Amino acid sequence: MDSKKVLLATIATLGVIASIYLFLEGKTAFEEYTHWKSREAVLEKELEQLRVEAKNHREFLDRLRRDPQYQDAVARKELGYGSAGERLYRFPEIDGNKELK
Repeated sequence: MDSKKVLLATIATLGVIASIYLFLEGKTAFEEYTHWKSREAVLEKELEQLRVEAKNHREFLDRLRRDPQYQDAVARKELGYGSAGERLYRFPEIDGNKELK
């Protein structure tokens, strides 16, 4: 009878230890799962922003390829081009942190 009690106590102790171990591992796994789910949400949001940006770039390029007036406007703005007989004035850009010298 005494050996049965020792065996039962050993099994109960091992069961408690195993339960505690499984609880701690489950808690760690759940924390890791929530971390990766939040990371997934951040990446999904970033992906959506990149898709919108790519769409805007595609629309810009399509318009640039097809619309001569838009090509002219972009060349004037971005490259500083002008038409014949036109006088162009370029002013230095003023940075908020720097003074104009």
